[in-house]
Amino acid sequence: MLTTPRALVLLLPLLTMVACASPRDAATPVEVGPTPLTPTVTPTPPTDPSASGATAPSAPPSLSVTDPPLSSTVPPTMRPPVAKPSPPSDRRQTDLVSGTITKGGTGPCYRLVSEDGIEYALHGPDAGELRTGSFVTLRIGPARARISCGPGLARSIVSE
Repeated sequence: MLTTPRALVLLLPLLTMVACASPRDAATPVEVGPTPLTPTVTPTPPTDPSASGATAPSAPPSLSVTDPPLSSTVPPTMRPPVAKPSPPSDRRQTDLVSGTITKGGTGPCYRLVSEDGIEYALHGPDAGELRTGSFVTLRIGPARARISCGPGLARSIVSE
C-alpha cells in the first residue's frame, strides 16, 4: 500500500483550488511589495526676463502627424567611382620569363637562366619536355609545391 506524506494530503485541496481559479480572479492585481517610487518634478517659478536680460525659455514644440520631417537637408546622391576597381587580390601573380633552359628533360624539375641572368629552379609537372639549351618564354608564378628543383629561385610553371 502506498503512503503519502501528511503535508501533501493537506496541500492537495489548496492546489486544486488554485488550479481551478477563474480568469477573473487571476486578473485581480495583488500587491506584493512596496510600490515603486515615481520621480517628482518640482516646477521652477517663472523668472522675470527683463531682470536678467535673458529671454524666457520656450516650451519644446510638440510634434504632430502633419509636421515636416526632422531634417530639411536633402541626402547626397551617389556618383560613379572615379577609378576602376582593382583586380581581385586572391589571383595568383604570374610573370613571363624568357631565357635558356640549363637543365631540361621531361620534368617535373627544370632550370632556366633568364635574359637578366637570374637563375630559376622551375617545377612544372604538366610542362612536357624542355630541351637543354633551348630558348623559351614561360609563364611562372609562386612555387605551389615544396619540392626542391635545385639552385635558383623556386617557381612553378603555370600552364594555361
